[in-house]
Amino acid sequence: MPHRPRRTNLVLLLLAWLALLAVAGSLLITAEIRRLEHDFRQSTDALAAGVRQKLYANEAVLSGLSAFLLAVERDDRAATERYAAAVAAAHPHIYQIEIARRVPVHEADPLAEILRRNGLGDFALKDFSALTGRQAARLPPQADTWPILFIYPDLPETRAIHGLRLETVDHIAATLARARGNPHAVASPVFRLYEGEFGYLLLQAVERPASRHEGNSPNLFGNTMASMLLIKSAALLPPEITAALAAPLGVEAALVGSDGSEGLLLKRDMDPGTRLDRWLLPVFERSELVHSAAQHVLVRFAQQQRLNSVMTAETVAILGLLLAAALFAPWLLLRHYRALTRAGIEHEQSAYLATHDVLTGLPNRYLLGDRFSHAVHNWQRNGTRFAVILIDLDHFKEINDEHGHEAGDEVLRAAAERMTGQLRSCDTVARYGGDEFIVLLTNVLDADDARQVGGKLLAAVSRPVATPSGDLPLSCSIGIAVCPDHGTDLDSLRRRADLAIYSAKQSGRHAVVVGCDAG
Repeated sequence: MPHRPRRTNLVLLLLAWLALLAVAGSLLITAEIRRLEHDFRQSTDALAAGVRQKLYANEAVLSGLSAFLLAVERDDRAATERYAAAVAAAHPHIYQIEIARRVPVHEADPLAEILRRNGLGDFALKDFSALTGRQAARLPPQADTWPILFIYPDLPETRAIHGLRLETVDHIAATLARARGNPHAVASPVFRLYEGEFGYLLLQAVERPASRHEGNSPNLFGNTMASMLLIKSAALLPPEITAALAAPLGVEAALVGSDGSEGLLLKRDMDPGTRLDRWLLPVFERSELVHSAAQHVLVRFAQQQRLNSVMTAETVAILGLLLAAALFAPWLLLRHYRALTRAGIEHEQSAYLATHDVLTGLPNRYLLGDRFSHAVHNWQRNGTRFAVILIDLDHFKEINDEHGHEAGDEVLRAAAERMTGQLRSCDTVARYGGDEFIVLLTNVLDADDARQVGGKLLAAVSRPVATPSGDLPLSCSIGIAVCPDHGTDLDSLRRRADLAIYSAKQSGRHAVVVGCDAG
């Protein structure tokens, strides 16, 4: 049977549907973010692994250089240059290979003179303060000095540090002291290179057995040396590698010293993306301690995710389908709701018209018959008496003939309203046809009880009625039949009430007559 759907149910259904679509969209975006997080971890793992390989390579190269220095002739600079060239070609991230040697202070100037006479015409011992213009640190008297005697490649911008005494460089002197007597490599703190940028030294002391050295040859390397690799910070994570990622990374790398202090190697700020990126999407962050025996590098990565990374073609297509569903399904639901509403209204109107009088709005004879059946059932089950009151308007035909049907209709509506106002909600007044009305009066004690109600109805109806033709006088005649005294079915009770009303009319109208009185 058609019915009118509840609006709250429609709203709840729409909300549930939209919530389902929102959850589906959220799960899709979450899956894309997890994919990006997986890509971020893979990318940073690869970068960290690349740094780790360079750290291992640094120590392997330094160990090989130290072994080479133990085997090479003390004066064989050409062989050393060939070895350094081979190493630099294989490991381009190593900025420079340097070798210093321990020289007793009283032998330093003679050694410099010998080196100048043997091909290093501009060689001179120098302090770090002389190169940088900084005030020289006060050093305690030392028996030895450590000049740099070999640099590869020989770059114009670094040529000035040839002959630099390491013990005069405050950030390297301590590293040199730690390296002496230590069979393993040690890393210096991070420092600004002479030619700019930042880097650090990886240094290893080399001791070879003492032997007699004859002649005036340079004795370039001597017996106690420091093999060194100069590592530029930028070479650990070249910018072009991190920039090639889908969303550029923010990278910060720090060399961690033995005391836990951090020296900043490099820092590249994260690309912040757009304001919408920052509002909607997370920043991925992670830290990785990459270390070898002598080098400990803490690398921190950060990456702001971008909408163009999340909104792939597949994601946009799926979100488009979800959006279409979010719009199309409610449209269909609303259309169906309106159709059901119209059908419910039409059904209610049809049902109303089938059971009510169009003019007065009172129940018609069909609805009266249904309610009469309920009254009979109640009497049979509980013994509750009820009455049928027949009301006929006096001289109604004359009103129609003299004043027209419009006035007659106004009289009928007024009479119906007045009758309804005198009855209980459990009672029924119906228009049975023409100017005839029937009242089903439930729960009456006896005929006198019904007669009192009939008197109220007579008084209520018998008042002038305002019509387009003016105020018209109105009265009625009333006949009453009581169940079971005058019958137990509607036809017999109606006939008995009709006899009573006939008696009322015979006695001059405007009267209430009970069926037993008319007998």
